[in-house]
Amino acid sequence: MSRPLLLVLALACTLACKRAPSDHEHGPGQDHEHGAAPASEPERPGQTVTVYQDGLELFMEYPALVVGQPSPLVAHFTDARDPNGFRVVTKGRVTATLRYADGTEERFVADKLLRDGIFKPVVQPTRAGEGTLTLRLEGEQVSGTVEAGKVVVYPTVAAAVAAAPPEETGEATVPFLKEQQWKTQYATAPAEPRVLQGGVRANGELKPVAGQSAELSAPVAGRISVGDKVAHLGQRVRKGEVLVRLVPTSSASGTDLASVEMEAARARAELGLAEREVKRAEEMFAGKAIPEKQLDAARVAREVAAARVAATERQLALYRSTQSGGAGPSGAAFELRSPLDGVVSFADVIPGAVVEAGRLLVSVVNPERLWLEARVFEADAPKVERSPGASFSVAGFEHEFSVDEKTGRRVAVGSVVDRATRTVPVIFELPNPDGVLKPGMFAKVTLYTGQTIRGVAIPESALVDDNGRPTVFVMDGGESFFKRAVRPGVRSGGYVQVLEGVKEGERVVSRGAYELKLSTATGAIPEHGHQH
Repeated sequence: MSRPLLLVLALACTLACKRAPSDHEHGPGQDHEHGAAPASEPERPGQTVTVYQDGLELFMEYPALVVGQPSPLVAHFTDARDPNGFRVVTKGRVTATLRYADGTEERFVADKLLRDGIFKPVVQPTRAGEGTLTLRLEGEQVSGTVEAGKVVVYPTVAAAVAAAPPEETGEATVPFLKEQQWKTQYATAPAEPRVLQGGVRANGELKPVAGQSAELSAPVAGRISVGDKVAHLGQRVRKGEVLVRLVPTSSASGTDLASVEMEAARARAELGLAEREVKRAEEMFAGKAIPEKQLDAARVAREVAAARVAATERQLALYRSTQSGGAGPSGAAFELRSPLDGVVSFADVIPGAVVEAGRLLVSVVNPERLWLEARVFEADAPKVERSPGASFSVAGFEHEFSVDEKTGRRVAVGSVVDRATRTVPVIFELPNPDGVLKPGMFAKVTLYTGQTIRGVAIPESALVDDNGRPTVFVMDGGESFFKRAVRPGVRSGGYVQVLEGVKEGERVVSRGAYELKLSTATGAIPEHGHQH
């Protein structure tokens, strides 16, 4: 083999043995991808930023900016306008603007999402220096501008590496990725100063206002009339409106129609005989054949016979109406009328059914105003003797309700402690114009003491119970959180004062805190995060 050929083969073997770049490599600084940076230069340090502005939450990861080097901005956009639940952004375009200190700008556009919630504009600076980075989101769902803050464009990768701060080791964080947040009811809120009303916690119940509810029971045993309008649950009624007609059955029970008709015929015959006796007695008295006393007796006998005829006729009519299910003639049926304007809250009315005396047939309640009865423990009773109002929550409603001197009134404070529960009732009256609150609902109540306190507060929904300790999740970055035990203070209007554990300006998870707690307990956090 010739020498030139040997040299060619040796060179080919040398080239083949060199390490080829990995197919799994990624842009520097992208923490959610794996791979090695090119051997020719060090990997650029990563940058992260979390900003709330213009109704948006921006969590962004990107490599340090270097002249001439492409820097993909992995921008997670969340619609943060609703404090009850943030939503992932699913439509729009993003323009990243790099503004230098001298006012010149460079713009970089991502016309569409990489996937739901994530845009990836690529910034490639043309000169070194300090500047600011701004992202503008435009879309049908939500639009807004977010200032990502000051940035530095380095002349070389080595300069960026040299300027990177050393890694700090401190409080351990809990990961909760954006993809997980977007699948739950999630939101954050800042810890900020608030004026809170001092209060006492208690359990309570919503009840009808005294005199604004009534129960209609059968006064006698009878049959419910057929053919009348039937009272039903939820029916609005007016005061005096007939709800049930009840035909008594006791007088007609135990006999048959023939017996009743025979009794009526006998009464009519006796009345005819009595009338003839009166006529005869009058003629004889005129001839002075009988004394006046005998005439009076004949007249009394006629009146008794007439009364008996009337009674038997009514009995016959009542029997016939009972058999047919009708209401009978006037006076033959009891009419149960609504004693107030309101809504039928109970109805057990079946036309033609026979009911016993005392059976509950219809209940009516006026729901336009309600009483909130809170049961306050005896140790707290002195604090609420002059309570100006209260706030309360009811299962099934996201928001709290309140009652104060403007919207209602304090009706009474109990003067006797219940022996069984060791509580004192405190009653407030409040309007219920839409009827959303129902009598019988249980409520968690905070009764105001009249004192006002200013302190750092967070939404009460941010608190979770961690083995008996009140705990919150404080945001470190868009996808990392500190788990903190806190010491709560006064609770008022859906907020709770934080005496220890959270500082002013820190953001806490106000919706989805339990989901975050469960994800840490079940190991649902992906081991290596996600890829972009």
